[in-house]
Amino acid sequence: MADEAEEKKTELFDGSDDDRFLLTSRTAISNVLLDLSKRPDILTAYFNHGKEYILTAVLAVMPERNLVVLDYGADEKLNQRLLDYGRAVCVTKHDNISIKFGCNILQRAKFQDRQALAASLPETLFRQQRREFFRVSMPLVNTVKCLIPRLDQDELALNVVDISCGGVGLIDPKNRFAPEVGTVLEGCRIDLPDSGPLVFDLVVRNSFMQAQNDGSQVRRLGCSFSGLSLDKNAVIQRYIHRVQIEQKAKSKD
Repeated sequence: MADEAEEKKTELFDGSDDDRFLLTSRTAISNVLLDLSKRPDILTAYFNHGKEYILTAVLAVMPERNLVVLDYGADEKLNQRLLDYGRAVCVTKHDNISIKFGCNILQRAKFQDRQALAASLPETLFRQQRREFFRVSMPLVNTVKCLIPRLDQDELALNVVDISCGGVGLIDPKNRFAPEVGTVLEGCRIDLPDSGPLVFDLVVRNSFMQAQNDGSQVRRLGCSFSGLSLDKNAVIQRYIHRVQIEQKAKSKD
């Protein structure tokens, strides 16, 4: 029982999560899940210590019955293994807010004449929106790379998926790089379009596997700048401003 309690305690946190953003109110948790059900957003439900997962979504929330209804996964064998395991950690982003919660998977169910999974309402839910820096997504064409030097190895090129004056989001499409949270990456370099090269140190704040539209998984890193100079901060601010103008112009076309 002690091992099970410890697993439930630690499964939501990767070392970068802040318990200030941990919801424990039943009403607040239900409201977040209701918001997820209205779209519904895709969730990645990890189980078996993160070794397996299904893609699912919140279909309904029934706080009076202590239940949340999840969509049935596409792979029946994975669904059965999840049911046998009995617990999942669900991860998603909703309106740029990171959301994670663990829940007990109880049984198969029917919801509006479709297969579903009945799970217990989570006791806690992690919900964090980073407001301190405005963040812009990077263009999908002509992907910007972050070059990370490594001792006695070729430098690593990761895709930059977003940037702010506080840090960058990186994707490792080949899943070759899995640094621990807190790792300092020295001498990293990014060539921002029309801005020239920037060299800086990064600190890994989070690291997790992210589901893609085709069902595959890639490693995503959230990193903060360490000791970024005012000059380099200004370069990033100008780049972000230019991207905002371009995005607004495209939206009017």
